[in-house]
Amino acid sequence: MSGDRGQTVLDFVVGMSVFLVAVGFTFSFVPSLLEPYAVGEGATVIVAERGAARLAESSLAGGGSAATLSHACTLAFFDGTDPETAADESDCTWTANANDLHAELGVDDRRGLNLTVTRRGAVGTLDPDGAAVAMRAGPAPPRSESVSSASRIVTIDDPEDRRGPETYRLTLRVW
Repeated sequence: MSGDRGQTVLDFVVGMSVFLVAVGFTFSFVPSLLEPYAVGEGATVIVAERGAARLAESSLAGGGSAATLSHACTLAFFDGTDPETAADESDCTWTANANDLHAELGVDDRRGLNLTVTRRGAVGTLDPDGAAVAMRAGPAPPRSESVSSASRIVTIDDPEDRRGPETYRLTLRVW
């Protein structure tokens, strides 16, 4: 009867190998199943896209198309004008200026926001009465963190400029 149990060690090694491979596969595969439900960088992409769309299509948009920003509203927004004093501009729909970008976009203060409107690679300016107002809000994005951004091509229609509307790139960065 001693010859009936000759492969017990070999059976044990094969069985344990199959078990360890199955456990290893489970530990490597299950986190990828749960990844879509984890809070991560995907949320910053959504915040950036939603915020850029809100600014370009409603908050700063003039009475014309959604991609055309109102010169007066955009100037008042970046100049730091109080929303109540900008009430004479009937097409201004923003409730907080560039100094409180978090409140305007409805984003909590834990997220960093940077809004920049550029023209030909440089920060755009609006010139009311010779004093240039840079179209930039928020701190510079950190180099050590992952930053999501969303851009919109917009025009700013200045009724006093005979050259017509100028094209700009509105970029919102979120981290």
